[in-house]
Order: sequence, then structure tokens, then C-alpha cells
Amino acid sequence: MRFRVLPTLFCVGLALAVVSAASPSRTAPKAHVATRLVTFTLGDTGKGRWSTVGDNDQGSMAMNYNWRGTAKLRVSTAALAHAATAVYNTHGTATIVANWVGDYVGSQFGTTTAGPYHCTYKGSNVKIVADAQLTKLTKKGRAQLILTARPLPTSYGFFPTTGAGVSQQCANAVGSQGPPHFSPQTFFREAFNVGGQLTNQTAMIAFPGTVLPKGRVKVLFPRESGSVNEPQRPQLKWSNVGSLTLTAK
Repeated sequence: MRFRVLPTLFCVGLALAVVSAASPSRTAPKAHVATRLVTFTLGDTGKGRWSTVGDNDQGSMAMNYNWRGTAKLRVSTAALAHAATAVYNTHGTATIVANWVGDYVGSQFGTTTAGPYHCTYKGSNVKIVADAQLTKLTKKGRAQLILTARPLPTSYGFFPTTGAGVSQQCANAVGSQGPPHFSPQTFFREAFNVGGQLTNQTAMIAFPGTVLPKGRVKVLFPRESGSVNEPQRPQLKWSNVGSLTLTAK
């Protein structure tokens, strides 16, 4: 009997050892990655200009805007120590306050809203919270601070065109839905999308990776210009340039 029990006990013990070794609870925990909170301070001032001359509409739009904000994200200390060549991708939150003054004026012909139109738009200390992402995906690439808008109460975009701190006055229905160009909802940009991303949802600000861990840089954001001058089409011209200062610390 003794020789029959010992092999059985040996097999049971071996099975328990295998199960114990394979159990997830026994795996070693991942090493903690040291990080540091990085704060970006941003300030932007820009002017947008748009005009059209056509059979049904002759008008122009001017928008002067400025905004300031901070974005806070945690970045690994290893990446900060080699910021020029490091690769990273981290998320945080941004708080932004904007001001703007816009003027939309012109005349329409042969439409249901024919006649002169005029709208003025103003925003004072309009504050929002946005999601922030700091990314650098290649060693030689530039870093990007990506801001993503959070849903507004009645629409989607960055800054609301109605509500606290926002006002507009329009002579008629033309332009009464908010600025038709350089809208606060699109972060004061004319383009519908940039790099495949909708401008009322995402803003991508590129800068040299060497700004980290502490540094300052000036970039153009936004930077838009163009024109359309073709037969059988209304003439269009637009220009929109903002001077953005970005500081990391």
C-alpha cells in the first residue's frame, strides 16, 4: 500500500505546482513608470478675412480673435530626459478662454433673402474645457498637442456661438445662425477639416519636440489662405493667420 500511495501523492503535488506557476496572481507586477506633470501655456491672436463676389451674393467677413489656455498632461521622465528623440503618447485636460469680434456684411440678389445683410458677433471671456493629447510617434518627428472638443449643450464644437459671454446682432436671417466663416465652433478656422479631422472636433498644434521639458516656441496657428476665380463660379478669397505662443514647463 505504501508504494501505491507515494506515486499518487507525487502526481497531485506536481499538478498543484504547475497550476500555481500558471496562475495570473503569481505573475510579477509591471515596473512603475515615473512621470512628471507638464503644463503647456498657450496664447493665440489671429485675424480671419473672407470675401465673395458673385451673381447672388457680394459680401465679406472679418473676424478678430484671441484665446489663452493651459493643458496639463503627465509625461514619463525618461521621455523628458531625451525629448528630442523620445516617442510618447499621453492624455490630459485643457482649459481655454477666448474672445472674438466679427463682422459679416453684404447683399444678396435673386434669393429668398435678397437685399442687404449685416451681422456683428462678439464673445468675451468664453471658457471651455477640452481633452488634450500630447503625442510624438517617431524619433525625428515633431510633437503635437491635440485638442479635442467636448459636446456643447446644443451642438458640437469648441466655443459656443450662443450663451454666456456671447452676443450677436443681425439685420435679417442671413448670418443669424452664427458666424459663417472663422467660427468659434471650429476654433476660428475656415477649413471644414484639416488632416482628415473635422475642425469643429479636433485642433492639432505641431511644434519641435525640443520644447520639452521646458521651453517656448512661436508657431502659426491657424494658417489658411486661398482663392477661387473660375468662370461660372463666385469669386472667393480668404486669409486666416494666428500667432500662437506655446510654453512648456
